[in-house]
Amino acid sequence: MILDPFNGEVGHAYAHATKNRGHSAEELADMALNKIVFIGEDVPDPIKEQALAYRENLRNVLVFYMRQAMMSERTTMRAEIMAEMKEN
Repeated sequence: MILDPFNGEVGHAYAHATKNRGHSAEELADMALNKIVFIGEDVPDPIKEQALAYRENLRNVLVFYMRQAMMSERTTMRAEIMAEMKEN
């Protein structure tokens, strides 16, 4: 297959918005999964079931570590605020 580097296709663009809050770990995991795992409509059922199980397992891993990152960021921010308060 020869790819034309000048065809101008960039794929799909999606906007994800929230109101008065950031994205949750679950929302971020779903956004990442949409980029990482694609399951075509014409995939045979046994392969589709395996792909869906893989996707769900990967989602659980992503949510866990995104929550860890969020807690870590809060810990860092708390420490920085406390350090700033001690200086003043």
